[in-house]
Amino acid sequence: MINSENFTTVYAAWCGTGKTHFCNSNDTAVEIEYWKYKGRNSAKNYLKDVKKQMGKASYIFISTDPAGLKILQNQGINIVLVYPKNELRNEYLDRYIARDDPYDFIGTMMKYWDVWLNELKEQDYCKHIVLKNGEYLSEKL
Repeated sequence: MINSENFTTVYAAWCGTGKTHFCNSNDTAVEIEYWKYKGRNSAKNYLKDVKKQMGKASYIFISTDPAGLKILQNQGINIVLVYPKNELRNEYLDRYIARDDPYDFIGTMMKYWDVWLNELKEQDYCKHIVLKNGEYLSEKL
């Protein structure tokens, strides 16, 4: 495995769990979001940027986008999934509103809440951390 040196851990964390906040307050953490890699060679460039941080950053945070997860899984990169319990939908709605996310983002997250969370639960190639009421990613690191 690429991160077997136990220096860098890759966390695929659900929106609103505190990835950006943690990265902004911790210089050993980076956030690499798959959605920013659009167009030609997007998978190649995404993988290149993740690998470039391996062994440099203690924490790499990525989104739970299935395409991005698949790219890293296919390369043998260990991933820890972090997501909330399904019943925390309203708590996360409040988080999205509080951080002033666009309405279309909020609507999409709420519409597919259970579908996307249930898809994550089915992933058997990685460790899972399920957040409870009031918990954030930083409390689990």
